[in-house]
Amino acid sequence: MFISGSGEQLESATVCKDNACDLGKWIYGDAVSLKGGATYEALRAEHANFHRCASDVVKEMENGRREAAEALLEGEQFETASNRTVSAILQIEREVESDAPAAAAM
Repeated sequence: MFISGSGEQLESATVCKDNACDLGKWIYGDAVSLKGGATYEALRAEHANFHRCASDVVKEMENGRREAAEALLEGEQFETASNRTVSAILQIEREVESDAPAAAAM
């Protein structure tokens, strides 16, 4: 785990980029066709907020404040950002799946 010093080394300048991870690449790539819809915008916004929260954790570690990083990681804001992102993923997944049969029938 990052906080313990093992695992992947992260930099806050990279972690804050919501278009660099696999989900972000999809949001700003293939999913751009969904742009304009409320579900797409919710996912984009929640995912970006999650990256901001994660970046804050990494910044604390970069500044040698492990306890502060742990507090952020275990805090309500990080948990809420994570949960909202997962909920938005599930919502857009349901939307895409419900539209798929209709699109295939055309």
